[in-house]
Amino acid sequence: MQTGLPAYKTLASRLRASVARGRCAPGERVASEHELSRRHGLARVTVRKATELLVAEGLLERRPGKGLYVRDAKAAGVVKILVGNLAWEPSVRIVRGAQQAARERGYELQVCDAHGDAGADMESVARLAGNGAKGALIVALHTPAFYAAVARLKAENFPFVLVDTHYREEIGIPSVAADNYQGGFLAGTRIAKLGHARAAFVGDAGASTVADRLDGFRDGLAEHGVALPRAMVRDIVAPDPFADWGELVRAACGELLRGKDRPTAVFCSCDAVARFCCRFCAEKHLNVPGDISVVGFDDDPMAEWLTPGLATVRQPFAEMGATAMRLLAAQLAGADAPRGHHALPVEWVGRGSLAKPGRTAK
Repeated sequence: MQTGLPAYKTLASRLRASVARGRCAPGERVASEHELSRRHGLARVTVRKATELLVAEGLLERRPGKGLYVRDAKAAGVVKILVGNLAWEPSVRIVRGAQQAARERGYELQVCDAHGDAGADMESVARLAGNGAKGALIVALHTPAFYAAVARLKAENFPFVLVDTHYREEIGIPSVAADNYQGGFLAGTRIAKLGHARAAFVGDAGASTVADRLDGFRDGLAEHGVALPRAMVRDIVAPDPFADWGELVRAACGELLRGKDRPTAVFCSCDAVARFCCRFCAEKHLNVPGDISVVGFDDDPMAEWLTPGLATVRQPFAEMGATAMRLLAAQLAGADAPRGHHALPVEWVGRGSLAKPGRTAK
């Protein structure tokens, strides 16, 4: 196989083409790995890598003791995606990414929206194993009750993937999120490089994703000689993850921004917190970024419409949904799917809310 590609990718391409040309119809047996090894003169390990790739794509399925078969798209079945609140725009992007990946693999994706009711979301998780779905994608809530429900679901051997959380890898549950640590590091680096010697953080550090952002932020600042004292960290503890955090953010900002030693830059755990922070600054006649720079995280649609536009870190929400669906499809197809955490790259988005200390936005 002299194609310039690795041998396993060349074999995968040939098998893919064979299915596309109709030589192997849906539901038809392709071969065993032993037969493919003999037929193509390849080592079994090479054949296994090629077939695992096609199983993960949803093109083939492995039937124990029988061999490899072309997956019948109509028979793939129903999977669900549980979302706490579709009013949160990033959830819509996650769902759309998952829907596209599900269609490509022949799955019907049903969306379950809890409409901002954490109790209803918990009930949906508890009912998953008996609701007829083959598997599920679950957009995480960052609460002890949620993770307890997830642990019970795992004990029932129901296939699922967690989205937007950095779950404990030793538990063996696959999870997908943005590289939150790297995002925080980018924010810390940008703030420090502009000359801010006093920086602060506001957000819900109890969430695994936000804790990673805070760790990265602290390290990004330290890389350029700027410390983040504990007094400059305001951890918002919200009793209800779907509640209006406005007053909590106002209180945190009020504590941080009083006095002459206030920070010159604030990194917020998400764009929603950053908007509340900017609103508080406007009420107190503090100019952004002249008196204080504000940085968010997410890059939701409102970020660029603020005045000035919000500097932030863009999360790949659609790719998070698609990656989670690919991992779930691999589980359902019997592939040796990775069970750990999958961190996807983020992107810095510079806008007018971040500038050198004392410089107003243009």
